[in-house]
Amino acid sequence: EGSVVLYCGGIAELFKSCLEEERLYLSKRKGFIKIALREGADILPCFMFGNTVVLSVLKHGPLANLSRKLGASVTYMWGKAYLPIPRDEMLMYVRGKPLGLPHIPEPTAEDIDKYHALYCKEVRRLFESYKEKLPHYKHKQLFID
Repeated sequence: EGSVVLYCGGIAELFKSCLEEERLYLSKRKGFIKIALREGADILPCFMFGNTVVLSVLKHGPLANLSRKLGASVTYMWGKAYLPIPRDEMLMYVRGKPLGLPHIPEPTAEDIDKYHALYCKEVRRLFESYKEKLPHYKHKQLFID
């Protein structure tokens, strides 16, 4: 019994997001849906606003290229006074309702795609419903790559 929090984000989002766009690298990340279906676990979609504006990241050059190849950040990140200290920006966590996933011991690719699309749709709805509450997000667009 209990809950597990899985944040589907990482180095790809660091390098893809900017002041005008919020990007989630989710189109190929479907394993969490497959596991949830197999185990009969439900998924509660959520979105964290602010995590891409509290720190800036060096997106070009040799360290950025190395970070992409390794799948881990070895690039320079900065916030206050160009130090790796987050800026004083409002963070906001929003969550939707559980998706109501069924228990499918051996989910097919179609099953996984169906519930992955439902998850992405709900994440997009959360983003669009709440982005007006934060100044840095009012004009941002969400892209799910």
